[in-house]
Amino acid sequence: MALTSPGVEVSVINESFYVPSDAGTTPLFIVASAQDKKNGAGDGTAAGTQTANANTAYLISSQRELTETFGDPKFYTDASGSSLHGYELNEWGLQAAYSFLGVANRAFVLRANVDTSELVGSASAPTARPTDGTYWFDLASSSYGLFEWSQTNQTFTAITPILITTTADLVGSASTGAPKQNIGSVGSYAINTTHVSNKIYKKNASNEWNHVGSSAWSTAIPIITVASGTTVTSGHKMVLNDTEITVSGTALSNVATAIGTNVTNVTASVNSVTGNLEIFHNGRNAGDSTGGAGSIRFNEGTGLLASLGITTGVYQGPKFLQAKHTSRPTWKTADENRPNGSVWFKTSSANSGANIIAKLYSSASASFSTVAAPLFATNHSAIFNLDAANGGTALTAGQLYTQFNITEESMGADDLGGADTTPNVGDFQLFRYEGGATIIQSKTKDPSFTAGETFSVQESLKNTEALDTAKTVTMISGDGSTLGDADDFVTAFATANFTNLEAEVITTGDNIGAIQIKHKLGGEFRMVDTSGTPLADAGISTTTAHSYGSFTANSTTLIDNLYDAPTGESLDSSANNAVVASNFKRLSYTASLSEPTSEPADGTLWYATSIDEADIMAHNGTTFVGYATAYSTTDPNGPQFSATAPTTQSDGTALVTNDLWIDTSDIENYPKLYRYNTAATLSSTNTANQVAVTTTGAAFELVDKTDQTTEDGIVFADARMQTTADRLDQLETGTAGPMSPIKDLLSDGFLDPDAPDPTLFPQGILLWNTRRSGYNVKEYKNNHITSTKYPGSGSSGLGNIRASNELVSGYFPDRWVTKSSNNADGSGSFGRKAQRKVIVEQLKSEIDTNQAIREDQRGYNVIAVPGYPELIQNMINLNTDRNNTAFIVGDTPLRLEGTSTNIQNWANNTAGALDNGEDGLISASDFLGVFYPSGQTTDNTGKTIVVPPSHMMLRTLANNDNIAFPWFAPAGTRRGVVDNATSVGYIDTSSGEFETISVTESVRDSMHEVKVNPITFFSGAGIVNFGNLTKTSASSALDRINVSRLAVYLRTQLDAIAKPFIFEPNDELTRNEIKAAVESFLLELVGQRALFDFLVVCDDTNNTPTRIDRNELYVDIAIEPIKSVEFIYIPLRIKNTGEIAKLGN
Repeated sequence: MALTSPGVEVSVINESFYVPSDAGTTPLFIVASAQDKKNGAGDGTAAGTQTANANTAYLISSQRELTETFGDPKFYTDASGSSLHGYELNEWGLQAAYSFLGVANRAFVLRANVDTSELVGSASAPTARPTDGTYWFDLASSSYGLFEWSQTNQTFTAITPILITTTADLVGSASTGAPKQNIGSVGSYAINTTHVSNKIYKKNASNEWNHVGSSAWSTAIPIITVASGTTVTSGHKMVLNDTEITVSGTALSNVATAIGTNVTNVTASVNSVTGNLEIFHNGRNAGDSTGGAGSIRFNEGTGLLASLGITTGVYQGPKFLQAKHTSRPTWKTADENRPNGSVWFKTSSANSGANIIAKLYSSASASFSTVAAPLFATNHSAIFNLDAANGGTALTAGQLYTQFNITEESMGADDLGGADTTPNVGDFQLFRYEGGATIIQSKTKDPSFTAGETFSVQESLKNTEALDTAKTVTMISGDGSTLGDADDFVTAFATANFTNLEAEVITTGDNIGAIQIKHKLGGEFRMVDTSGTPLADAGISTTTAHSYGSFTANSTTLIDNLYDAPTGESLDSSANNAVVASNFKRLSYTASLSEPTSEPADGTLWYATSIDEADIMAHNGTTFVGYATAYSTTDPNGPQFSATAPTTQSDGTALVTNDLWIDTSDIENYPKLYRYNTAATLSSTNTANQVAVTTTGAAFELVDKTDQTTEDGIVFADARMQTTADRLDQLETGTAGPMSPIKDLLSDGFLDPDAPDPTLFPQGILLWNTRRSGYNVKEYKNNHITSTKYPGSGSSGLGNIRASNELVSGYFPDRWVTKSSNNADGSGSFGRKAQRKVIVEQLKSEIDTNQAIREDQRGYNVIAVPGYPELIQNMINLNTDRNNTAFIVGDTPLRLEGTSTNIQNWANNTAGALDNGEDGLISASDFLGVFYPSGQTTDNTGKTIVVPPSHMMLRTLANNDNIAFPWFAPAGTRRGVVDNATSVGYIDTSSGEFETISVTESVRDSMHEVKVNPITFFSGAGIVNFGNLTKTSASSALDRINVSRLAVYLRTQLDAIAKPFIFEPNDELTRNEIKAAVESFLLELVGQRALFDFLVVCDDTNNTPTRIDRNELYVDIAIEPIKSVEFIYIPLRIKNTGEIAKLGN
């Protein structure tokens, strides 16, 4: 400012300029690891391993910060604790970063979004934890209280039933079907736990399953047995249940015919095995007038009873009794004298009675806890037994009970001539109490009723097990007309004087004007129209009720808490029009022998480890079919898996053409698939004259995995998971469903709609179904097969286009989809290579698409993806996008053997690989250095591990830059010493063990030719990087690492120098300033032994008017970088004595 009074003004004008210091060696590590790992302190989740933070580049300044952010590097071991060298899930990148940060304090670390822990592998598909509130019917812990009576021994025998847990074991593969005949043996009992009704079955003498208590069950248990060979007199008579029968023949078969055609509910037959006459009662209520239900009274007629050896009297039929342990059956000879095979279902848990174990899952505790589920006959019986004094108000939501005899069939008052002639049968179902008052709300607004019509109602009361006596509600009309309204319904209901029930007209919500009925205690009530249809007029009927034992959530037509009454209930047993209002709802649960799990989350990975499961199909000229369908005489168990060629089929049968063998001796190249040919071409050499001989004979011929076009080739693709019989989701689980056995698939031709198009392939070509086969990586896909993707049916292009265009709506919708994609040659990817491919593909995707790591503010100057040579080209592309401002450290394969031939073949890509990887190297760059071999060191727990070359070189670069500069070669015994490995070598492919090697001079010479830098051991110096070559495609100064890194440094620093001059006037003053700044910078590099000399031009010779008009300023720089010493020649001349002294004169 201007002075206005005497004084001194001092102003400071900043005309200084210097280049900011470089941050030093700052690498970008791109890594793969497990998800949600523990942090280094073990008290939380490492933030960098969470899904939300995947693909984020963290700036890490210390080893502690690294482990807190990404957890300790994980290296896997076998069961004995030995390290698994080269295991594809080992976290090489994190270990390399940890080692680097031991000598440096700055690195960027980015974790790709792949959870390597999902790739650990298992023979069975992975699952997820149950959702909170999941109920489990624990079949293994439950007891079922079944006791079979022996009339012979006058004792009960406890029965252990077969538990059916899959519909595959049921007739028709349906949950409502009986067990298949191949399940169990004669006399076995079984419970079908796949359906909520849990029906109990027994296998009869004809090897058929009968529902216990049913007529079929009764007619399989004889009341009377007459020995084979007994004869009778034709025309003789006897009386059965007051019905006289006359036999028209002398054989027992004649007696059976006479009984079956004359006596109601009684049958007889001659046993086809024993020849005995067996007389049965069908279990219907009708029996002898004095003996009771299910009984037969035998009276003599004209000698027929005597001939048969039957004593006059009443004989009881088999009985199925459902009762507590306190109501022990009186079935002994002196009492009811029940026959062998009668069953007592003991409904209380005491004395080995039924004890249904239900458990509830809590996500908070991550465990199941037992919830009591005692057995009772009805809902109101459950309320009485659980809360008699309060009638239901003390019950809480979530209380369970198990109802037996779920149809509520009665064998009591109606036993002799009543309408209920259906026997009670063996079943049970679990119910859950929902809590609060029991309320039903009709959805019929403003109903009208006919005066005088009636309906009956029964309600549950306190301290009473049975429902109250039915009360009648009579419709009225308040205005004296014949029609009443909703208010009249409420008035009529109140007039009936119920104890706990009340009705009202709904005044709020969606159903204003409709009828609501409430049980105030939360109990049960039952109703039925008895004259006219007043309940139906109110919208309360079996058409608006849920089916008993089921429930449809959020229904727009069905009324909550309202059910049609069980078929055996007594209020309206003849017409079955009654309805039940109850707070007990059918329990939704999983029945299983082991803890249930949820379906995997969408995107879950599964490494299927089974090497002996392969679903191989064959093309029959039209489509792909099961292998046994195409070749019916081949091995009945499918392909054989063995280390040596089989000599017979798996069942001992002779081998036939097209039998398959998978060689398991070479897992690294799985699958080596062979096809048997009885007319194979065999080549040999005549030992006498060494002449090649060709003959024809039987042999296994190797299938070319790269051939996807001829009849001798094979296609690798997802085709199916189930057979035709197993494809339907009958229980509507919404999952991927079960995996059909390989043997079943052999003879089945079902294909998923996403299977390969058969019209594209020739007859005879094979299809390796990667979806069902093992040893690859799959990904769980929700709703992969749906009507949305494959709509319609019947016509071409609709529905399942691979299965006659049928509807897919009934299919299991989810699928396991192969994640480990095929190789470039079309062959499948299996084993560790499948694991690796999944990781590599995710790493590639991350590098190629991540924009954050392309931004200027990410100031890294080295790039590495330790352990993955497959990523070399992707790193080159990233570096190109960043204007080559970083040096790339590239790895060689861990399993690359240390011979000159192998190393050169890999580096020259003699295998013709289409991408960088274990088969070859295809990329080149002035800013890429490739190193060999791998090293051996210890992880953070002290275990010996194998690490890739980049692990050693990244720390070596840091050490070099700590004592020198980036333009000094990080090689040799001064700056190339490796201090984070104890030996170098490679992993032997066959043994999996680390083979220590010494990279000899001849091998180093070979490596120099292909520009691969050797890491070797020198006595007295230790392990040393002994190479300084970049993998450049041309000969230039940039073919050396130190010069390449100098160029990286210059780009970064010159960019920083030039940026302040942007938007400055493009005149001589600016040009002189920037020239001076650059010269000052380069002069400093000369003093630091980076350059021999340089030249900077920034004047009007290279900044022409045309360039100035384009707002351009050019600074042309020429440099002469200092080269490193790599070849030292020391000629040594040997002279005669005295010659050297003469040379000095």
